[in-house]
Amino acid sequence: MSDGELNELHFHRVLVAIDGSAGSDLALSAGITLARRDNAKITLVAVEPDKSASIASWSASAASVNLQDEAHQATRRTLESAISRMPDDVAVTSIHRFGRPGPEIVSQAESENYDAIIVGARGVGRVGSLLGSVSQHVLHYARTAVLVIHSPEL
Repeated sequence: MSDGELNELHFHRVLVAIDGSAGSDLALSAGITLARRDNAKITLVAVEPDKSASIASWSASAASVNLQDEAHQATRRTLESAISRMPDDVAVTSIHRFGRPGPEIVSQAESENYDAIIVGARGVGRVGSLLGSVSQHVLHYARTAVLVIHSPEL
């Protein structure tokens, strides 16, 4: 190999963040491509938002419990749906985390030895850039390779 020659990257364990969006479906498709190419294992991570934090001004009521239960069920359905669509030749496990998506994805990546994190970009424009996004958080704080999949404009 000459000094300027580059080698291919190989992935054995890939963390794919999903939330049911079109961007996370593209991230999952990219994960499947990598898994098939390198015989990698995929771990799906879905993060259930903490609804009590977003309704902190409310008293603990049946409404806040119902909102959290709905978030729990939606996150569970997102994982189940993604798993049901996985091809049989790709090894997959899933993780259901609770909290803010960006920090939870990074925390999951730090707790295991993943070769890469794949996350979809939502493409929310300038406002999203100013406020920050999950993909930006993961890019900034993750200590492993991060692939951000952006939907092509149609």
